[in-house]
Amino acid sequence: MDDKDNLAPDVSPPQADVTLPNGRHLQAAVIRRRRDRSGVWWYDLEIELPDRVDDRRHGPALTSRKVTFCAPHPVVQGIEGEDYSSLDLPPPEHRKRWRLSPPPQGDGWADAYLHRLACAQAASEGGLVTDEEALEALGGPDITAPCPVCRPDTVVQHGR
Repeated sequence: MDDKDNLAPDVSPPQADVTLPNGRHLQAAVIRRRRDRSGVWWYDLEIELPDRVDDRRHGPALTSRKVTFCAPHPVVQGIEGEDYSSLDLPPPEHRKRWRLSPPPQGDGWADAYLHRLACAQAASEGGLVTDEEALEALGGPDITAPCPVCRPDTVVQHGR
C-alpha cells in the first residue's frame, strides 16, 4: 500500500469569482468569510502566482508564491456548483467554547476544571466542550469546578 493511500483526501477550499479594478475576472480560493456591522460579506481570498527564486549555484528558477487579500461582495461572487458550507460556523449550540481540563498536580478537590478557551490556567490536554456539555459537567456526578480565574460559570449559566 502506498503512503498516498494513508493520507486524508485533499480538500481544496471553494473558489469564487473576483472582479478586479480594471474589470477583468479571476478565480481565487476562499479562505474565510465574515459579515461586517452593516451586513456586508467580506471574503479572505488566496491566489497562487508564478514567481522567481534566485539560486547562486543554478541561477533563477520558477517557483510560486501565495498572495492573500480581502474583498467584499459584490466584488467577490460565488461560483455555481461550489460548496461554501465549510466556511460557515456551526450553530451556537454546537460550538465548542469551553475547555474541560484535569486538575493541576496536588489538587485533590476537583475531578476537572472548566475554563474559557482563552484562559491561561487551562491545561492543554483538556477536551473542548459545548455550552450544554459544560453545564452537564458542572452539574454532573463528578466534581467539576469552574476556574476561579476566568469564571466560566458566570457566562455558561446565563447563556452568554
